Amino acid sequence: MKRLLVIFLLLGTLASYEQSRVSAQQSVEVTIDSSLLPNVATLGEQVLLTITVRHSQNLLISIGELTRVSDIDLSLIEAKLPIFDNPLNGGTDGMATTSFEFMITAYQLGDLQAGDIVISWLASDGSTGSSSVKPPVLHIEPVRIQGDAQLRPLRSQLLNGEPPVWWQRSEMIIASIALFTLTILIIAWYRSRVKEANSSLASERNQFEDDARGRLDALQTYHLLDDETYRYFYSELATVIRSYIEIRFGFNATALTTSELRERLNTAGVGRWQARLIDGLLERCDNSVYARSHPDPASANHDLTVAYEIIELSRSGTHPPFKAVRK
Repeated sequence: MKRLLVIFLLLGTLASYEQSRVSAQQSVEVTIDSSLLPNVATLGEQVLLTITVRHSQNLLISIGELTRVSDIDLSLIEAKLPIFDNPLNGGTDGMATTSFEFMITAYQLGDLQAGDIVISWLASDGSTGSSSVKPPVLHIEPVRIQGDAQLRPLRSQLLNGEPPVWWQRSEMIIASIALFTLTILIIAWYRSRVKEANSSLASERNQFEDDARGRLDALQTYHLLDDETYRYFYSELATVIRSYIEIRFGFNATALTTSELRERLNTAGVGRWQARLIDGLLERCDNSVYARSHPDPASANHDLTVAYEIIELSRSGTHPPFKAVRK
């Protein structure tokens, strides 16, 4: 009889615990939203991703380890403290808002999406839960438009300021006039030399950029029909980029392997996203030429566009988007 009584008491306790646990779980309320600012960007431009979580006030919200995706850098820059609603100000009683801000940098053209972000929570009764968030699609646009082949001038050189004002003293009038005249002559000579040097530099840069673009333009009419044509296309693409890098940055890029070139770019003052574009394109060229791993024609068009981007990113100033289309 005593055993039956103990069993009934245990069953009652378990039933009461299960009912309270289910009731606590049913009170969990979580809503997750995400947004990008801006949602259209260019290569290497930083984009703000905001994850906003609306949840019950008895929950502690956190994020899991970030999923890494090729050609996208995603990093957490701020996890804000929860903001609890105040019903007197129009808020919802028992609700709070927790937000997380991430920085996204993309190194590939087209529509890209960062990896899933896992949102986890811990309730005051010890129960837990999680939900996976897929960030919005980020569109990366090229910086030039189709058919725009005009080269823009280099950014203007800064002009020297006017000579300082001389204090007028009767015993220094003649010396001041002579010094002022000499200063004017020196400035005129210096400006002429700077103008001549800039003109020579602009002409030389325009020449090798024109040569590189001309060789890329020739590839737009090249038909990819078989293994040999693919090998020629990607071999010529790699040669154009290596030759351009060699002249533009002043080191023997044509004599380095792709891995050696990757290390050399890091010390040559090449921008991070431009170096990443160069490394990715040359790696795809190596796969096609040596491993005979050929992509589809649409991907070949994309690689040709990336080659134009590499040359264009070395210029100064801003430019409209450009996209190569092989005929």
